[in-house]
Amino acid sequence: MMRIYKSIGAVLVGGLLSFPLHAQEEQTEFDLAAAEEYGVNNNLKVKNALLEYESARKKVWETTAIGLPQINLEGQFQHLLDIPTSVVDASLFNPLAPPGQVMEFQMGQEFTTSATLNVSQLIFDGSYIVALKFSKFYQSMATTSIELTKQETKTMVREAFYNVLVAEENVRLMDSVVVSTEKMWKQTKAYEEAGLIEKEEVQQLELAYNRIKASRQNAARQVEVAKNLLKLSMGYDMDKDIQLNATLEDVVAEIIQNNPAIADNNVKDNPNYVMLDQQVQLDEYSIKNEKAAFYPSLGAFFTHSQNAFRNEFDFFEDKPWYPTTVWGVSLKIPVTSSGMKIAKVQQAEIKMEKDQNSLEDLEKTLKFQEFQLKSSFQNAMELMEIEKSNVELDTTIYNNQLKRKTTGVAGALQVTQLQNQLLTAEGNYIAAVMQLLSVKVELDKLFNK
Repeated sequence: MMRIYKSIGAVLVGGLLSFPLHAQEEQTEFDLAAAEEYGVNNNLKVKNALLEYESARKKVWETTAIGLPQINLEGQFQHLLDIPTSVVDASLFNPLAPPGQVMEFQMGQEFTTSATLNVSQLIFDGSYIVALKFSKFYQSMATTSIELTKQETKTMVREAFYNVLVAEENVRLMDSVVVSTEKMWKQTKAYEEAGLIEKEEVQQLELAYNRIKASRQNAARQVEVAKNLLKLSMGYDMDKDIQLNATLEDVVAEIIQNNPAIADNNVKDNPNYVMLDQQVQLDEYSIKNEKAAFYPSLGAFFTHSQNAFRNEFDFFEDKPWYPTTVWGVSLKIPVTSSGMKIAKVQQAEIKMEKDQNSLEDLEKTLKFQEFQLKSSFQNAMELMEIEKSNVELDTTIYNNQLKRKTTGVAGALQVTQLQNQLLTAEGNYIAAVMQLLSVKVELDKLFNK
């Protein structure tokens, strides 16, 4: 370890040498699990959820402290610029004084100071007991919020991750067409230069090559857009490169192997269900709190003060201070609120019943969504397999036509038509894969996976 007595220059050199090593250690390649984990650790929504949990912990102590002793010290100093004057009938002090004569005198000291200690203790209060239990439940809610936010972040990362793989697969499919079309165009151009074919044949293939090359460039830009969306979802540095060490084929194969349409899941894990279920529990606390208003509250207090009165500012001299000490208890017993408290309890009970009905209705709706999404997944999986077969078939037809073109059997127009047919098949396949992945993401959301 570097000693603090070494020169500042050595410290700077050591820091500069260690910086590149640290930068090299930062992860730039991700599989799906690593991307989700990175998002959970770096997404700002998750960080805010963690801060909310920490705030909930502090709220528990804040509520607990209400029932603990409350101690306050208070000091006061007064300087009477005009000492109050009192007027009384002079006959009170001099029976011989004529009627109506008054006497004036000043009461009080020019300087007054006091120091007071106040102690209070809550002994019993129904609302406090309910609040204490609720604060702990509030902390539990914050924990649930963290987990839901993490799952939401994973879902966003997963969806963005899938989009990158789809975009990269689209580029890969186009690359094969670009290569074969370019090769055929150059061969045909050589034949044209040798006078073996018409120039229109070459121009027709050049048009086809230019179209597929432009489509490929657009597909490559879509990859970058998809990667930036993934970076945003993960909380990854937008200026740094990111690579995925997974293929669309592997991901789709894993999804099919772990078919979510036949998985045993519970709709009660759905985020909306969890939140509404917690709302019902909040309603229970609300009812208890309203009922607690019927209970008496009991508290105790203790006050001790020291007071000094002076005509001169000599409070630090050995002169008397006058103590006042008092303690007691306070009891508050609700007698009647003319039905207001009962109405509040009834309103809280009605709200709870409404939320329970909403919870039951939500469960039925989620079960219907489950049935619908699982059916859609099966359809998407079957369609994807069909479109994949179509791509393989069209690829074979297109390659055979290229061979015929080389031998002069097929014309450029036929090649161009089959190229468009192949591109359409590839587009349909990509759309089917996207549909499959989209339904998979919706199923994950439904079951909070």
